[in-house]
Amino acid sequence: MQTVRNMPKLTAQQAQQAIAMHANSHTITAQQIAAALGNASVTFAQLLYVTQVQLAAQHRGQCIQKVTSANVILCSNVTATSRVYARKVQRSALGYAQNAASAIAAFTAQQNYYTHTPCYSIVQHAQHAGKLYLYALYNTASSVYMHNNAVVSKQHVAQYCTPSAAAKLLQDSSEVHNKTHNIVHNVHVRTIALSNLVHMRVRKQLLTV
Repeated sequence: MQTVRNMPKLTAQQAQQAIAMHANSHTITAQQIAAALGNASVTFAQLLYVTQVQLAAQHRGQCIQKVTSANVILCSNVTATSRVYARKVQRSALGYAQNAASAIAAFTAQQNYYTHTPCYSIVQHAQHAGKLYLYALYNTASSVYMHNNAVVSKQHVAQYCTPSAAAKLLQDSSEVHNKTHNIVHNVHVRTIALSNLVHMRVRKQLLTV
């Protein structure tokens, strides 16, 4: 059964360095990623990226950033017909006794706001072709939150979020409940804006901003 396991936690210094790198005007491009992936159908990569936490309206003057290190699965020369995500979900769902076999067999990935490009792990916004993201299936991950240049807890961050965002932030379970098919699994996929990437290690190469 696949789970998103925790990695060694990032230190405050590592998070600060990542934020400083992210603040420059450089971006890892889709062309660089596609070239690094080459013809690999499936490969592992180590990512470091920074995202801005969306805060409640009354706290928009604050700046809280999330720094994440993740080991992920990326794909290059596969197509949507390979059903990479759906197959992984079905395999994971088989490990949960409460899932009906018919529901697992019927699972299909829902339509999303993005479409896959010829390099499968690079996706673009369906309505804004210039917005590019890295489509990544997670193996392990570790995140820290930075506020006023210091590491803070999820509980601290939750105070600045809307109630719904705070509840989602504080949820500890790694399980995912797919309401459409009523199955539980633990496959996590993320679409990371290329502009948020700080560095990527893949196939013995290091891409960095």
